[in-house]
Amino acid sequence: MTTRVLVAGATGYLGRYVVRELKARGHRVRVLARSTEKVESLSALGATPDEVRVGEVTRPESLRGLCDAVDVVFSSVGITRQKDGLTFRDVDYQGNLNLLREAERAGVRRFVYVSLVDGPQLR
Repeated sequence: MTTRVLVAGATGYLGRYVVRELKARGHRVRVLARSTEKVESLSALGATPDEVRVGEVTRPESLRGLCDAVDVVFSSVGITRQKDGLTFRDVDYQGNLNLLREAERAGVRRFVYVSLVDGPQLR
């Protein structure tokens, strides 16, 4: 049976490699992106998702139905610097909490969250 995975943060540094690996292993991949233009960069990496949904983790109404028919949610959503009036709390905490609540509503079996907050600095 094919696992259906939602990747949030798919166009970020880590997310793009997660999408590529999931596709290589034969999983069905849905990605959440703020715009379809952001997803185009995944194709160049060989990480073309099966489905693209446009939404913002900071706007829970845009996530409605996102996790329907999904087995696993993988989130690497987070910001590296505060911009556009959004704080780390808005995105890293509240945005992922919004996503988690939508996953719970849809009955998703597993939610994987990876945070880079206070992670090592590569120079």
